[in-house]
Amino acid sequence: MKNKVVTALLMATVMFGLTACGGSAVPSASDLTKRNSDEQEDDAAEDETEEDTEEEIEGTKEEEKEDKEDKEDKEEKEDSKKASGIVFGSDEAKGYTGFEYLLEELVSTSNTKSGDKVGYSVFVPDGDYPSVSGSSARCDRMGVTVSVDIDPYLQYDWEDYTMCENLDEYVESELSYSDYYGLEVGESKEISDDCAICEVSYMDYDSYDDVYTPFYQIFCLRDMGDDVMAMIDICIEAEETTGKTQSMLDELASFYEIDINWDESFAEAKKTAFENSDEYNADAFNLGYISFELPDGWEKDEDETSYDEIVFGPNGDALSFGYISVAKDYIADDGMIDDMLDDLEYTTSYFEEAFGDEVTDLVVEDAGETFLGKTIRMEMLLEDGDGYDIGIFYLAQDGYTQYAVYGVVWAGEGEDAEREVREALDMLFETGQLR
Repeated sequence: MKNKVVTALLMATVMFGLTACGGSAVPSASDLTKRNSDEQEDDAAEDETEEDTEEEIEGTKEEEKEDKEDKEDKEEKEDSKKASGIVFGSDEAKGYTGFEYLLEELVSTSNTKSGDKVGYSVFVPDGDYPSVSGSSARCDRMGVTVSVDIDPYLQYDWEDYTMCENLDEYVESELSYSDYYGLEVGESKEISDDCAICEVSYMDYDSYDDVYTPFYQIFCLRDMGDDVMAMIDICIEAEETTGKTQSMLDELASFYEIDINWDESFAEAKKTAFENSDEYNADAFNLGYISFELPDGWEKDEDETSYDEIVFGPNGDALSFGYISVAKDYIADDGMIDDMLDDLEYTTSYFEEAFGDEVTDLVVEDAGETFLGKTIRMEMLLEDGDGYDIGIFYLAQDGYTQYAVYGVVWAGEGEDAEREVREALDMLFETGQLR
């Protein structure tokens, strides 16, 4: 295996901070109201046929009666729960053990208007790895992740804004660095004087497995009084749900007194809509955080691709005559590229020493502002058993996000191979879009 080039170039990313800091994905939701309405209309159209017999009509009436009874039973149960007082913020919630799928956690904050410390019983899925820290609690089970924070970070002077305005700002901030596809952000709406909700949906792309996964999320901002604002974040990963997920969602909806407009048809409906969209059918490689085009015949090399590094080669073979690799990570220093560009002579000598004798003819230059942000370019020859590989390495930065793009031409493959790799790199930067 020709791994020497990859190893050498990855050294650069490690030395300059391409170390994962583990951000959390904020899944989302969709406006299911219209979808549910459309489905009901379709069901009605199917039932209305000219050849309905009296027997069919009677069967339909009986089914409607049963559905009505089931609905009434469900509403009665929900009303019974609410009537018992087992809702968020109630005294009766403390120590309650009547939920089948939820677990009580205690959270508190002293960041109140009065200065008094207050605490609340919150309920999250009864999963294996609950996380509780001061004012917040989080856990997941059956495809549902619930986070509750009674001291969330809201915008400056949040007291001067309405519930919806504060929630809009919070959701926008949460999604600002997302790499999602088919993103739909619903309109924030007040469901009471002290509560507002916002639904979001999207498709998350797993570049390693090359699959899109539907997500639904509802954000709920509730005013608890004494300047305590609670943020309830309920996120559903559709493909991880089970037949019992809906029962758990019913318990969450009852306790937090909100409607969770998710059902089992969500995943298929979201998938279908996305696969019919221009976004999905664009003539480009989509890695979630970026999209770009490559020359005809270039495909992802599934064998050489890893979780952190996506590799492309002619006919999907990175080991034929060359390849291109793309990676992303987060760093603590948003001025790293600026520091490198300020003294290119020092940067060059630093890399020469870091790479050692296996690298020759190293050239480091300012590539300007690319679609990835401020970019530095390095070109080098790397010693191989068959001669010298050509390495063309781009390191870019946009805020606290760092990107690495590099192309390799294997030793002895000739001018045609070198030209194809360089043309592929040029097309990537000409057509690339940061998501």
